[in-house]
Amino acid sequence: MDKHIHVVSTFTLVFIFLLSHATTLVSAVEDPWTGLPVPPELSFELRKHLQACEKVLTKKCGIEVYNTVLGSAKIDHYCCKKLIQMGEVCNDEMATALGLFDKYKHAKLLIKVKSLRKFNQCKGQ
Repeated sequence: MDKHIHVVSTFTLVFIFLLSHATTLVSAVEDPWTGLPVPPELSFELRKHLQACEKVLTKKCGIEVYNTVLGSAKIDHYCCKKLIQMGEVCNDEMATALGLFDKYKHAKLLIKVKSLRKFNQCKGQ
């Protein structure tokens, strides 16, 4: 019984630690992709598809979504509408692609989770 409680407590502490650091992975930035080398895992076709997704989202809203997923910013109503217009597939692929950058590999699962959560929150508005 005590061993079970210890495992649950350890898991809870790790979860709380990850959650508390999730909102401080990256501070708000104006253009987060500048200067980052493109991950080799991104095929030419996927890059073109992501560029099409980005055009729907717009740069302003892309930065807002980025700051929300990797920080603690909020997405305004207009950008929520653009995110939904862009679609869930694009949202998922962008989150996956962001997790491929060396700078964010440590947080790729968290990026996917927060990205989906924000998409669903916008969908519910």
